[in-house]
Amino acid sequence: MFGLLAGCKPGGQPPIVDPPIDDPRVDCVPSVTPGTPLRLLTRAEYDLTVRDLLGATNRPSRDFPREPLAHGLDNDAVLNQVTGAHVAGYLEAAEFLAKDTLVNRRSAVVPCGTTDQACGELFIATTGLKAFRRPLNAEERANLNTLFTTINATEGFDGAIEVTLQSMLQSPQFLYRDEQALGPVPMPVVTLGGFELASRLSYFLWGTMPDEQLLEAAANGTLDTPEGLEREARRMLADGRSADGMMRFFSQWLYLDGVENTEKNPAVYPQFSPALATAWRASLELFVKDVLAHEGTLSALLTSNVMYTNDAMSMYGPAAPSAAFVRNEMPGTQRKGLLTQPGFLAFKAMPDGSSPVRRGIFVLDQLMCEVPPPPPAGANITPPAPSVSTTTRARFAAHSQSDGCIGCHRFIDPVGFTFENYDGMGLWRDTENGEAIDATGGVKISRDTQVIGDVTGVAELSAKLATSRNVHDCVAKEVYRFALGRSLTQADTCTTTLVGDRFMKSGGNFKELMLAIVQSDSFRRNANPEMTP
Repeated sequence: MFGLLAGCKPGGQPPIVDPPIDDPRVDCVPSVTPGTPLRLLTRAEYDLTVRDLLGATNRPSRDFPREPLAHGLDNDAVLNQVTGAHVAGYLEAAEFLAKDTLVNRRSAVVPCGTTDQACGELFIATTGLKAFRRPLNAEERANLNTLFTTINATEGFDGAIEVTLQSMLQSPQFLYRDEQALGPVPMPVVTLGGFELASRLSYFLWGTMPDEQLLEAAANGTLDTPEGLEREARRMLADGRSADGMMRFFSQWLYLDGVENTEKNPAVYPQFSPALATAWRASLELFVKDVLAHEGTLSALLTSNVMYTNDAMSMYGPAAPSAAFVRNEMPGTQRKGLLTQPGFLAFKAMPDGSSPVRRGIFVLDQLMCEVPPPPPAGANITPPAPSVSTTTRARFAAHSQSDGCIGCHRFIDPVGFTFENYDGMGLWRDTENGEAIDATGGVKISRDTQVIGDVTGVAELSAKLATSRNVHDCVAKEVYRFALGRSLTQADTCTTTLVGDRFMKSGGNFKELMLAIVQSDSFRRNANPEMTP
């Protein structure tokens, strides 16, 4: 972050970020990294888990509290903690899921045709293995067997199944992911066991619980070797469910929920509607899925000419006949990559106009990891008022010359101005208020000199970013952070560099990035959090 931090005027406070990380050589030796605490299932993980455990597809977590975000990600183990609202939500969901499963998908939990104690104990062993993502220990099995026996005596077999399943779904063993593998004798360095690795691998690659094959690999020791872990990871990445895992990252990285909730001033944009905002989100999500299903690279994400439209988005390209989305390969350079997608552009704009600042900061922060700090205390951060007589560029250029603004805006605005061919709705424009659009700009300072230089328009900017080592490193670091569910420290420096190097050498292939993370030492071993000073 040295480049932008050095450029801003004194008085601004640095952002709350990970400790500064120096750039090591690629041939460095990875350090033992911190362990991840117990990880509460996120809402998305909960829904996918009960889908695969019980066949439930009704999104029971929709009323759970939203997770606090760290770097835009929802799975930080320190921040994501249970509240009273969670407890009430878990109880309600467990009661519904247990009854609904027995009524509509009985075979998902009842493993035999009898209704005796033996069948109940078999249910506890088989469903417990999947729900806890590991075999039950003796105490857990005894407690659940006692609960089943007690309820069976008063409410019968189905009542006992229902109450016992409710208990499983509210237990910490189900709601938390235990990836610490702490034994009775504390060790400074912890090597995760098969079942801990199976859970970490499955929730990273699929966003859900391990399947039967992965649990079997954990039980027979396959995951205890790097070769076995890689073999299972490749199998999982070849499965269609890997799209769930990858899209969990991208939906947060791009904040798709925010795209869908974008609002516009109807006096300025009368063509806006909530249905259009919903279509923006769906179009952007389909674009990312298209990139992952075809080229699967960071370069394609930044340069693909694909755009999805439906009837609500006919203003952006070829008319679509219905609410169903159509895949279009757009000519020219108006739609080239993520940064030119209508949903992205509309979200990174103001309700009444475009926003060079919002768009520029996204590039600097989430693609380059070189975000400027917040403005100094007392600085006027109110965007310039809309005008019917001049361009957005002219208004922002004048605004950014004021004291307290110029230090940072001389880096942000040249990047943001390359977006000025797109209005606040993400529509292409050649003029604004009768004046020709000036979309010249570019990156003025960066740790990667390759991206520095003047460009005209987003297509030229994206082409530079697509080949940048720094951009590949930045995205790789965010996926690594997502995989481990914690903030990064100096101990992660070497590992993130090696992962970024492999990502770059693979041509920016996202599956190879995920494999590099899985095969890293940090994924398999960590410092014992109970012995870390």
